[in-house]
Amino acid sequence: MARSEKERITPSKRLKILSLSRLYSLIKKTRGISDPLEPDCEHLHAPSQDYNWNESFYFNFTDPKRAIGGWTRLGILPNQDSDLGAMMLYVGGNRILATLQTGKAAAEDESFSLGDLTYRREIPLMKWRLAYRGDMMDVEDSRRLPELNPETLKLQQVEVDLLFEGLAPCFNFKDAHPRALAEMVVNAGTRLKDLRQVSKVSSEHYEQAGKVTGMIKIGNREISFAGSGHRDHSWGLRDWAAPRLWTWLTSQFGDELSFNLSRVAIASVDIFNGFVTRDGNNYPVRRADLETEFEGDGVTQKSLRFSIEDAGGKTIEVSGEVLTVIPLVLASGDRRTLVNEALTEYRFGDGVGYGISEYLHQLED
Repeated sequence: MARSEKERITPSKRLKILSLSRLYSLIKKTRGISDPLEPDCEHLHAPSQDYNWNESFYFNFTDPKRAIGGWTRLGILPNQDSDLGAMMLYVGGNRILATLQTGKAAAEDESFSLGDLTYRREIPLMKWRLAYRGDMMDVEDSRRLPELNPETLKLQQVEVDLLFEGLAPCFNFKDAHPRALAEMVVNAGTRLKDLRQVSKVSSEHYEQAGKVTGMIKIGNREISFAGSGHRDHSWGLRDWAAPRLWTWLTSQFGDELSFNLSRVAIASVDIFNGFVTRDGNNYPVRRADLETEFEGDGVTQKSLRFSIEDAGGKTIEVSGEVLTVIPLVLASGDRRTLVNEALTEYRFGDGVGYGISEYLHQLED
């Protein structure tokens, strides 16, 4: 767990925090980092020549009343032979439906498509339509996904038509609270040169909580979907082998409250970021504390508990119980990275919400 920001701050630390906070505030002001996001940021961006340059669109969605949820991601990889698209549905217990789309994505004025998967931008920064129509692999035990041969799995005909509508403006991760960032950097003993390493996991990044409505059809069963979700758009260098770990948590409790808590640990860097959406407004994470219980393998999340103090002065305390884990093993050079993407039930006070808990670990050979 990252060091608690509650630990006593010495005069020396206080001076460092003040200096870093002022420096970060100055950088944000001079570079226009805090300027509102413009609609054209929803389009594709000019890539660098780096092999691992990536532009990613991600959406998740849950409907607890109908016991169904899922996520989808489209990764544009201009310097590689194939882009990657995925959609995975949690359909009860450990059963999932999954598809992987490869080839090169087609980008039109208002949409991106790869194989049977399409994202259409209805209103920039606010409304997107997600569509899929084709076969999906029917996996009875999601934990076994990395070892299964796709050619031996039975297939299900699936149709997805969902509309994502933002509950609040998009949150730019460069709008992190300056004082909070300075405190975390100083308390973790971060070497300033290592801060540059964070750019290896997408330096440009914004997210948004939303409501999700539409339809999912599995075989002959048509499900009317009315729930909530979260989306992410990032671009830049993404090297899966760079962080020693990261954690990404998100859920919604109706239209009134949503959260995102992100932790990235690279070299000596170990910092939280994220935001709380309350009553249509986003508040950056000010302080956070996270405890996670893992299964016997030490890498599969089982339950978690955290608190977030946001920049608006409100503190929320949330617990989570993991329901269904999808382990994804990614290769980057000679390194293998495990990303556990789990449907999770969250509790805040008397409220119950559903969302994702994502934990990344580097695997030893």
